[in-house]
Amino acid sequence: MDWRDLMKKLGKWVGYPLFFVFCLLLFAYWTFPYDRVRDFIIQEVENPRGPGDRRRPSGYQLEIVDLSPSWVTGVELTGVRLVKLPEEPEERPVDVTFEEVNARVGLLALLTGSTDLSFDLRVAGGTIAGELQQSEDETHVAAQIENVNLRRLGILRGYFSLPLQGMVSGDIDLTVASEAENTNGSVDLRIAGLKVGDGNAKLKIGDMRDGVTVEQIDAGNVALVAEVEEGVLSIERLQGRGPDLELDGAGDVRLVQPMERSRVNVLVRLAFSDEFKERSDRTRALFSLLDLQPRARAAKTDDGAIQLRLAGSFGNLNARPAGREPAP
Repeated sequence: MDWRDLMKKLGKWVGYPLFFVFCLLLFAYWTFPYDRVRDFIIQEVENPRGPGDRRRPSGYQLEIVDLSPSWVTGVELTGVRLVKLPEEPEERPVDVTFEEVNARVGLLALLTGSTDLSFDLRVAGGTIAGELQQSEDETHVAAQIENVNLRRLGILRGYFSLPLQGMVSGDIDLTVASEAENTNGSVDLRIAGLKVGDGNAKLKIGDMRDGVTVEQIDAGNVALVAEVEEGVLSIERLQGRGPDLELDGAGDVRLVQPMERSRVNVLVRLAFSDEFKERSDRTRALFSLLDLQPRARAAKTDDGAIQLRLAGSFGNLNARPAGREPAP
């Protein structure tokens, strides 16, 4: 048989099925209900499934201006805005806007009832790229963060009363499983040029209703390095050195699912420089007020630093005075 005849026969047996598959994928690409995908994503963020498979409000609102296909198994989202809704009447909603979101789903994982998702986000002038794998027994997250500007993450104001500045970079590789011995990973985050406050925002102290205005605090470069073994995240390094503040910390977090129930036990030490304490009438008044507050006095160490014990869960975190405890 001539080789040209052989190629013709092979072309019939291979070419037609390939052409059929190509047309099928192209048709699916054009007709896939991407509006329903967008609505599904919004529902999962705003009303996730809780215990007993019941949906409950998450306290967040998600907006997606456009969702379009990207290759065969991917989607591209633009104009994505995540809003943290206020918990108190006097609070204002805070948000974060993602300039662009690209995600790709593993089809084989979907067929087995699990999730295999790779993502690439552009947010706050930086990028977050990584993957998410989720099954009934565990969730694995790996992410690389580069030059994310804290100042542009307005949603942080929902957790911190003072505005933050600085550039975040680092790596997270974490597996959280239903069994503690299978929860492992690592965290390595760096904040370059961390600044707290802006000279206008106010910090509430004790029962003071209006709070006091805080001058901007230069905390320098801050590093957080932690290892996770058998369900316990142990802080190996929590340190910051700046002209206004020296930060040190130590402790651990017992990770469980859901994450908001994880138990925190971390000691944080804040040592302000004498120059900052005497910088202005405002800073002198701030530290005078701290000396008048019983809880603040209980947090003060013999060398004038402030130590706090962060305890509770992610969903209900408390700061207790710990001035008499050994420094971390």
